[in-house]
Amino acid sequence: MSDEGGMIGPLVLVVDDDPDARSTVCRMVRGLGYRVQACDSGREALRYLEAHRREVRLLLADLAMPQMDGGELVERARDLDPTLRAALLAEPGEPAADELLAGYRDLPLLAKPVGFSDLYGRLRELLGPPAASPSRQARPRSSRRPSGRHEV
Repeated sequence: MSDEGGMIGPLVLVVDDDPDARSTVCRMVRGLGYRVQACDSGREALRYLEAHRREVRLLLADLAMPQMDGGELVERARDLDPTLRAALLAEPGEPAADELLAGYRDLPLLAKPVGFSDLYGRLRELLGPPAASPSRQARPRSSRRPSGRHEV
């Protein structure tokens, strides 16, 4: 699992058994200003969701994962939090994905490899704009106070 980077705002849970795809999507989500958490399986994601009830606002789940596909994960996750928004990640033309998609037509889909603009549009549609992170908020230039020993 990855950390949330100390940001505020909506938390996105990215679930993909492919470490490269998971890492890429997480970097893009974080780069767009959203908090992100990563899991490598449906079981791990359900454990995270159970331990952090109602914190995750969006679940991005790979459709073609072993043991528990992304659609089943979304259904089980919504049993824990009916307000959870979700979208599936799938590679177009992948036979297993095409077959599975037929059962989850009500869920938004992002084609893999995920493009930055497609991801941005989907996140804004499902979550709205990200909240500003502490690093983007105005801060004083220096937190040091003069000691009185130096000329100002």
